[in-house]
Amino acid sequence: RRPSARELLDQPSDETSAIVAERVAAARSLSRARGMSCSARIPSHRLDEVAPLTPTARHLLGERIRAGALSARGLDRVRRVARTLADLDDAGDVVDDEHVAVALELRAGRDVLSSGRVA
Repeated sequence: RRPSARELLDQPSDETSAIVAERVAAARSLSRARGMSCSARIPSHRLDEVAPLTPTARHLLGERIRAGALSARGLDRVRRVARTLADLDDAGDVVDDEHVAVALELRAGRDVLSSGRVA
């Protein structure tokens, strides 16, 4: 059984603002350790070094590129967001398919919002 929207929205979060702030501070610290103020500033030529992908993450991105749903610039943006998500999860050096999938979903949501269409 799939939970209803009400059940999902009324569910209390286990994470307090303080816990989220700690995770964000830790992610920023990881980014600074790589020589960047934040993942959004990672130059394209350093993405393979700074945000290496698991084989499944690479495959997922390849599918989106082949489908025409992701340009070279879009690929770089998704990888930067996925790097941030991996840092927020304290997932280590490699970006996995879960982080890439969430980054792609966030991008799709952005496309819907910027077009004026409601999902």
